[in-house]
Amino acid sequence: MDITTSYSIQSSSFEAINEAIDKLNLKIATPSLLLIYYSENYDIDIFQAELKKSFPNTAILGCTSCQGFMTNEGYFSGTGLALWAINDYHGAYGTAIISNFDTPYEMARQATLKAIHNSGRVGELPSLILLHATPGYEEQVIQGIEKELGCTVPIIGGSAADDFIAEKWQIFNVEQQTGQGIGIAVFYPTCEVSLSFHSGYASTGLSAIATKVEHREVIELDNKPAADVYQQWMNIPFDTNSNIISESSLNPLGRFAGEYFDLPYFKLAHPAHITQRKGIEMFAEVKQGERLYFMNGTDERLISRASRVVKASNGNKLNPIGGITIFCAGCMLKIKNRMDDVAIGVNIAMLNKPYVSPFTFGEQGQFISGENAHGNLMISAAIFHKG
Repeated sequence: MDITTSYSIQSSSFEAINEAIDKLNLKIATPSLLLIYYSENYDIDIFQAELKKSFPNTAILGCTSCQGFMTNEGYFSGTGLALWAINDYHGAYGTAIISNFDTPYEMARQATLKAIHNSGRVGELPSLILLHATPGYEEQVIQGIEKELGCTVPIIGGSAADDFIAEKWQIFNVEQQTGQGIGIAVFYPTCEVSLSFHSGYASTGLSAIATKVEHREVIELDNKPAADVYQQWMNIPFDTNSNIISESSLNPLGRFAGEYFDLPYFKLAHPAHITQRKGIEMFAEVKQGERLYFMNGTDERLISRASRVVKASNGNKLNPIGGITIFCAGCMLKIKNRMDDVAIGVNIAMLNKPYVSPFTFGEQGQFISGENAHGNLMISAAIFHKG
């Protein structure tokens, strides 16, 4: 069993995909599964044609990444693409994209069933689900997957991203491409997989109850306009109908997810926009009645946390073959001038084994409690180990 990566920063779609394919073919036999993370401005028709020609029997899943990516070869900013490949002769892998059902819940159910069918392992639970959905309804997507598989199958994933939140995100496989849908890969590997899902932020102790909520807009906190409460916590004035994505990136709102050795951990929701009625639109769903904690992060914690998450995923195992890390685009943009340091840290934690890391607009993972969840400003990792 082998894992490897390749990349290209060519601007031409044809030249970029073929350069990455040529590099990959020098490192690995025909992949069982191929993942591709790429910039929004490439021609996906060309990607599909070239990948299908080069790997006609390989399961493939592609997803856009925000302003670059990381691999074991470093951090790459701007236009480019990365390939991640696993060759696992006795394992099984399948992918599917669904975009033509009425609800995200139903799309997730159908994508899960189709990916399992395409893997050839109908009736067997996969060891891992990789999820790449377009942003907006990730919680419903997780519910749809768990409706089919139960809550025990771990999910790792990241919501498709673009460079400037202009809805130019996209997912594809060799059969389909879409800007609104769900992409899933199922893994039946012949090795052990370990996982980690963390925020790297700490609670300040300030909190309030979400007393009025509509989908992803928190309208009131403790029966007061949510923007007024958050503005007081931040000690920064906000205008109504304004974007606060950058200002809020170190101060998301946390929802209690559990405790580990008596220390609480949280799933995060990133405040994105102050609405006309002084509500706060979020990148994650908040339930009415939930207590929301005012969280705090620092640049230094964001820089070091990727390596810490990989180390936590490795645990006591010291034989990684390779891995996948999902890194929040908002965090990347906050520490962009230090992302080379992040890449070095992950390489050390991975013992210099191959990995890929897209920059996403929402992160999915499984907490140590066993709960699959969607959050923002988080990092999720899956590490594959030799027996």
